Amino acid sequence: MAEEKPSVLVVRSTKVTPADVNADPKLQLVVRAGAGFDTIDVAYCAKNGVYVANCPGKNAHAVAELTLGLILSIDRRIPEGVQLLREEKWNKGLFANCNGIKGRTLGLVGFGSIAQLVLERAKAFDLNVLVFTRTK
Repeated sequence: MAEEKPSVLVVRSTKVTPADVNADPKLQLVVRAGAGFDTIDVAYCAKNGVYVANCPGKNAHAVAELTLGLILSIDRRIPEGVQLLREEKWNKGLFANCNGIKGRTLGLVGFGSIAQLVLERAKAFDLNVLVFTRTK
């Protein structure tokens, strides 16, 4: 990344190191295209007058949908079924006893934009939802 010499650097999960910040004295802004700053040396950027920003919640709908998809996948044992099919095996009885998720309880830790969207989708599946958050 150091060879690019950008004034504005936009990254997803790429680490932004002091070497990247020093690559061009014209660098003014580092943007994380997503939530958090865990891949950016924020302290070093601040020390060198480089602003840091992020875009939280932009993929929240996709993450909430994936969350429910994975919950259904666990209940229906989809990964196991895929593996058996790849092995050219099928045991229908093994998958006949799925419990379903209606009436089950889902716990959400934190209630940010993703968790709020998960809650909306969980209601459509008649899930009971418990939320723990440090804020109201």
